[in-house]
Amino acid sequence: MADGRAGEDHETCAACGFDGGAFDGAELLGALCELGPSWTTLLNGAGEFLRVRPGPGTWSAIEYAAHSRDITELHRWAVDEALTGTEPVLPGVEGDALIESAASVYGTADPVAVVAALGTAATEMADAARSAGEPAWHFGLTIGTSRGSVRRLLEHALHDSTHHLDDVIRGLATLRADDT
Repeated sequence: MADGRAGEDHETCAACGFDGGAFDGAELLGALCELGPSWTTLLNGAGEFLRVRPGPGTWSAIEYAAHSRDITELHRWAVDEALTGTEPVLPGVEGDALIESAASVYGTADPVAVVAALGTAATEMADAARSAGEPAWHFGLTIGTSRGSVRRLLEHALHDSTHHLDDVIRGLATLRADDT
């Protein structure tokens, strides 16, 4: 993998090892387009554990997938807004109330619809960024006091989903081990 743009702040995560700077533009967009198929494979293999939480404070496979769908759809919207070049400024979102409210219906979500929506949003986001071209990826938007460039939004969308794919893999392994 190639390094991202030199001097740019990239999405990183010590917990899962994600490093957005390790992706060149084409690799980043390609990885985004693989999110739908990755989630489809994982949820199809969850079987009886699709809606089972592996422990207190840990979501089920479908809950993580539905959350990732929502985050991906939000980032698709944000990338579209940022690519206008007008640098939109939006109010900040405080606390976890929004996530908790949405999460209340995640457990009953239809897995086929969830992965279809996630895959569509990820592909549309990648297509918009590809069409705009990498020079436009410096455009951004501000939410509260935090500004994110298109590149950073793409990285965050990928990180959020891949991080939760790993959460689901670990959760399913725990459930299967407890089931034996």
